[in-house]
Amino acid sequence: MAVKARETLESKQISITTLGILMVVVVGYTLLYNQFANTLEDYRLKTIVGVISLVIMMGGFLISLRYITTIYEMIITHDQFTIDRKIFFWKKTVLEIKIDDIIKIVPLEEAKKIEGQMRNYTLTNMDGKRKYVIQYEQQGKICCAKIQCTGKFHETLKKQVKI
Repeated sequence: MAVKARETLESKQISITTLGILMVVVVGYTLLYNQFANTLEDYRLKTIVGVISLVIMMGGFLISLRYITTIYEMIITHDQFTIDRKIFFWKKTVLEIKIDDIIKIVPLEEAKKIEGQMRNYTLTNMDGKRKYVIQYEQQGKICCAKIQCTGKFHETLKKQVKI
């Protein structure tokens, strides 16, 4: 299987503004917890509140890490289009489409009338990487995948599909 094109979509570095907002939320949450915990007299209740607070903070941290570190790798071969999602060092193939099953590829702005279950494989708006919708047939159903790539990758995909 010869690779015709490969593209990696990485999320942008977190901005200073977003980092500042996250810090304010963490400090605010910590102060709110301290105010609440200091009003409690029962140590068992303080422990339960502390554990619940810790679980909430860890869950928020892990969810934010998932969105900050997500990388999509798209590969076009002579008969297949594949998208792999990588979070830290975990890599998972999230989409495999045979080239013959692809019906059409349109820019996101023109995709308002497209039917089918939509899956999103995009990140934030990035310079030079537009969003497209791929409509394909899988197990007798019409499905859609929203991808984000450069114009060159889009043209290679269109040539391979022969649209």
